[in-house]
Amino acid sequence: MKFSPEFIEKVRDANNLVDIISQYTQLKPTGSGLMGRCPFPDHQEKTPSFSVSETKQVYHCFGCHKKGNIFTFLQNYQGMSFPEAIEYLANRASIAMPEKNSDANEYNDRQQERKKLLAKVNKLANQYFIEQLKRLPAEHPAKKYISKRGLSQEVIEAFQVGYTTPDWDGLVKFLDSKRVPIDLIEEARLAKARATGKTGYFDLFRDRLMFPILNPMGEPVAFGGRIIEQGEPKYLNSPETPVFVKGKILYGLAQTARYIRTEDQAIVVEGYMDLISLYQAGIRNVAATMGTAMTPDHGRLLKRLTKNVVVLFDGDSAGQEAAERSLPILLAADVHPKGITLPNGMDPDDFVKTNGAVALRELMAKAPDLLILILQKWMEDYRGEASQKVKLCDQLKPVLDIIPDSRLRDLYVQEAARRMGVPANWLKEAIAKQAGKLADVEKSRREVSAKIQNNPSSTKLPADVPPKTVPSEPRFILKGASKAEILLLSLALKSRANFDAFLNENIIGSVVHRGVANVLLKATDVYRQDLNKFDKLTSLLVSFVDQPELLFVTEGAGNLFDEESEKKLLKDCFKKVRDNCLREQAKKLAHDLKAEPSSEKMEQIMNIQRNRHSLNKS
Repeated sequence: MKFSPEFIEKVRDANNLVDIISQYTQLKPTGSGLMGRCPFPDHQEKTPSFSVSETKQVYHCFGCHKKGNIFTFLQNYQGMSFPEAIEYLANRASIAMPEKNSDANEYNDRQQERKKLLAKVNKLANQYFIEQLKRLPAEHPAKKYISKRGLSQEVIEAFQVGYTTPDWDGLVKFLDSKRVPIDLIEEARLAKARATGKTGYFDLFRDRLMFPILNPMGEPVAFGGRIIEQGEPKYLNSPETPVFVKGKILYGLAQTARYIRTEDQAIVVEGYMDLISLYQAGIRNVAATMGTAMTPDHGRLLKRLTKNVVVLFDGDSAGQEAAERSLPILLAADVHPKGITLPNGMDPDDFVKTNGAVALRELMAKAPDLLILILQKWMEDYRGEASQKVKLCDQLKPVLDIIPDSRLRDLYVQEAARRMGVPANWLKEAIAKQAGKLADVEKSRREVSAKIQNNPSSTKLPADVPPKTVPSEPRFILKGASKAEILLLSLALKSRANFDAFLNENIIGSVVHRGVANVLLKATDVYRQDLNKFDKLTSLLVSFVDQPELLFVTEGAGNLFDEESEKKLLKDCFKKVRDNCLREQAKKLAHDLKAEPSSEKMEQIMNIQRNRHSLNKS
């Protein structure tokens, strides 16, 4: 969102740089301003050299030479983007944010107000969890677990670790005492209504160590809870809410962004304890995914802080698969991903406890490019056979095509060719030929698409399509698709409920763009063969499309994540896709009519217009 110069000046004037910086270092008056020790983690000093001018509202470190104003401090120290810094300071000064456009309606105003209320509920819940942990005796299992994991008090406070009791409604009662409406507690996904026939609500989290998930402004937006003793699931995460979208937040960034900027490197791990363990061991430039595949939004978050990313997932097969899925996302974000395979199936927490932080730093210093690491995995049984070379070409093509930097792409081609034992020119030409073949395949499938249009209930390719025109690993081109069809695709893949609604709507015949239609066809085939494969659908398709970020719900739709709003958005999508299809049919008929007048074509156009009118009225 762009802000007017007047609004930026208003926000700057309403805040004091001294108040912001004083949260992180002690400032003392001097003749010309204030001085203190530099708060930036890469500058450890004994003699204060960090100067702040309250009059000019600027800072300057005479030691490390960092300097700037209140916005640059929040960007460089907290890892905020400029808009996030503006929003943080506006909220701090109780300044209303400007409307995104002059047509902002009452519904959007209500949504924004609801988000503010949910933020307050999460803040109260976080305070409750922290207080519950403080009250526990030393012999309590939760305190023993913390001791066993070796978590210091400094780390517990830095990550605001808390505890929730085994009581069924401890948090509900606490929030009720604070006069928080039960519908807000439920919408924040902190409580659920009891089963049919019973009254009241119960806490979603019970008898768990609690880890708040903070947004870039340091506000709790969700929670992760780890079971203390026996029980399933081991980790329980908050469902998505209007203020929490899992694919848009990396755990720990509120605490670690400053270190990532300082080190100019981000280490990506999979869970809370891995991140906290590395942080406590002195490796603090870390961020964590939260039980979900890496998304394009994650890639953009990291790119904002650094271009150097090290993927440090578990050494087991699941961790390796997660690293492989992250490769196209990180390459598309234009960062330089490296990867580490930990020995003996260890996770990062195990490794640092067994071998120490120094050993892990040495591993990271030698980490190969993630693409090369994954190529090595693909080549485990490589014997240089012709069929293996062709298979590797097919595996490499979608990954190489997504790299924005042509120089990096060419270097990867040369390195892959060397490892495969083929000339670099051969590999480059082989990949180019595959691109040409796929273009021919796309052309030959036009007849198939037409048949699908005429028979919407069919989701299978007709039997009369020659096998050689249907590649085993198709390449789907999404470029040029309408916003409505891309939104339909991303929403359908977002949840099983959405995908079932998509299937029930029987709308595939109205999807105009061939690439989108073919992606939905493949997803449908996989899903109908095994319903349990839904959670892997997106990761399966990522390598097959030219723009994998389009498989995820875009930022523009990110405000509508409560269940009812999402259902409405999906229904609107169905309507818009059908309307677009009818409009395209009408345009084609109008073109044909111009070339060859016909009363029959005129009648068809009128019928289409009537159908569009009925559709838009419904």
